[in-house]
Amino acid sequence: MVQNHELLAQHLQGRQDELAGVSLDEEMVYLLEYQRSYQAAARVMTTVDEMLDKVINGMGLVGR
Repeated sequence: MVQNHELLAQHLQGRQDELAGVSLDEEMVYLLEYQRSYQAAARVMTTVDEMLDKVINGMGLVGR
């Protein structure tokens, strides 16, 4: 009887760990999503920087 209770307790503890634990696969998917978002934001910033460079340095002095 005691052995059955111990087995049940171990089983329930294992199930709780499964449900409460972190899934490494899910975390990797989230990490890749964040990385792609960061890369996209970096490309936007690079594009804006290039546009501002052309506006500031490439247009020359107008009206002189």
